[in-house]
Amino acid sequence: NLMVLRHSGLLLVYPREYIKMSEISYLAGLFDGEGSVRYKCMPRIRHERPNKPVYDKWEIRLEIAMTDKKIIDWVHKLVGVGTANPRKVKEGMKPQWRWICRYRDAYHVAKLLEPYSRIKLGELKKISKHYKEKK
Repeated sequence: NLMVLRHSGLLLVYPREYIKMSEISYLAGLFDGEGSVRYKCMPRIRHERPNKPVYDKWEIRLEIAMTDKKIIDWVHKLVGVGTANPRKVKEGMKPQWRWICRYRDAYHVAKLLEPYSRIKLGELKKISKHYKEKK
């Protein structure tokens, strides 16, 4: 989990070291253009239980997918959470890479991006609100 403190142009992000605010603002712009937010509640059927009860399961995820592996690796290293892996593509297409984080990690990254995000700000705030209400 990330914990963030602001200090004179830098963000102190635990368990990591300082991250420059300029890097976070660049990441927010990248995420606004190339990223996606999934914040959805889906019904799940518990087939193994008697009467097959239905319950709500939240899917909370931040993702960036692109053909530039160096950028995906940079994102992963910068935020220190999630995974960076190849993405399945159709034959003949350029290889793609994907950075993805979920649930509480997505909350912490959303909090980092919110001050600089424009396009995806509303969706990032939904994740923040979801976890604020759970505390």
